[in-house]
Amino acid sequence: MYDTRKRMDRFQTVLCMILCISLLACPLRVYATDDRDQPGAETVWPEGPVIAAEAGIVMEASTGAVLFDHNMHAVHYPASITKVMTALLAVENCKMNEVVTVPPEAVYMEDKGTHIALDVGEQLTVEQCLYAVMLASANDAAYALAVHVGGTIDGFVEMMNEKARELGCEDTVFTNPHGLPDESHVTSAYDMALITKAALEYEAFRTVSASAYYEIPSMPWQKDQICMYNHHKMISKSTFYNSEVFAGKTGYTIVAGHTLVTCAQRDGMEVICVVMKDVKDQLYVDTGALLSYGLDHFSKVKIEKEQEYYEDLLREDNSLPADCQISLPDDDSAFAVLPKGADSAELVPEITYGEKQEDLAINWYWQDHFAGKTLLEVSSAGVEEEAAEATIQIVGTREQEKEKKPFPWKYIAWGAAGILLAAGAVLGMMTVRRHCFLSQRQRWEQIERRRYAHRVRQRRRRRRRRGRRWF
Repeated sequence: MYDTRKRMDRFQTVLCMILCISLLACPLRVYATDDRDQPGAETVWPEGPVIAAEAGIVMEASTGAVLFDHNMHAVHYPASITKVMTALLAVENCKMNEVVTVPPEAVYMEDKGTHIALDVGEQLTVEQCLYAVMLASANDAAYALAVHVGGTIDGFVEMMNEKARELGCEDTVFTNPHGLPDESHVTSAYDMALITKAALEYEAFRTVSASAYYEIPSMPWQKDQICMYNHHKMISKSTFYNSEVFAGKTGYTIVAGHTLVTCAQRDGMEVICVVMKDVKDQLYVDTGALLSYGLDHFSKVKIEKEQEYYEDLLREDNSLPADCQISLPDDDSAFAVLPKGADSAELVPEITYGEKQEDLAINWYWQDHFAGKTLLEVSSAGVEEEAAEATIQIVGTREQEKEKKPFPWKYIAWGAAGILLAAGAVLGMMTVRRHCFLSQRQRWEQIERRRYAHRVRQRRRRRRRRGRRWF
């Protein structure tokens, strides 16, 4: 009985050692190889930084993809970042050399705030007004520019709100062109990103807002030069200077707190960062963290799809009659923004329709995140009206395009090996417990049993030597 128990203990110990050695020798790197064979298998949407601002957003400029969202639809007072809309309407509706005459209302505003001391009747070009608005945040220049563009302040404010609706802004109501306090003058971080995205389409806006310094020369009606430095500390030479930042606008009032719009670029990708209701200097810390998040973790990739792919996609869903064809944009600018390491094959298309039946677009989604848009144009008016009013979600075609994967026998084998290793570990623990955690009395009893067995074996040997049998 005791010999049998001893043999079992030895067997368990040897089995545990064999299984442990097998575990150490197993090529577990096979799992990593399998992940590499499936691009993007472990890729997830990167977690964004924590910011002190009450609202913030990071948007890719060309696609409109939102990379970071912190209360981006919360309504706040914009303060002077309102002037981004003022500048947008100016570059859309004016030539840079048009002459702006300063009206009395611009000079004698009740609460003028930041200004460049313009006089009644003073004349500036639209370009000079833009520099005053974007660099020095001059409220008098913004007022004069608004009257020049809209005829009256009320007319310009109506243009501002109409443009906001056109861009898809749903949280915005403008009541003035400069952002001075008004309870009804509100917007959101998302809407400001949309407005900035539209402004970046104009080279004049980019040139003006990227300047660190500008001066308006002396004129007969203004004998002093007007020197202006960009208030944005990431553009001007300061502690927070960032060479990747190429545009932006600051804002501050007591009720609005600090607001900031910042645009930066790297490796062909441009991002727009907006923070609202922040505190001094922390404003730039939050913006720097958000810019790093967007530029470090995402990249813009081209969607390599042929025209036949889109035609098959539309016909498959009965969205395109058989006698119609589509045309891609001339510049073939179909891009999507993805986390670095993500596979563009995982993009899921969704068909959307514009105001005209002939206007089609493919919205691309990656894990429920909007990643980009491809604009299409139908060459015939044969699109059905019912289809034109629908927004259709199409199941991703990645599984349909790829071959059926083989049965994962290797995973089953590794699973069985894992079960055996777990069983060996349990047996080993039982053996260790039996040998290492005995009480003093149990140890003495074990020693006595071994001594008794040893004496029995010795008696057997002596009797065998004498020629006796053992019964």
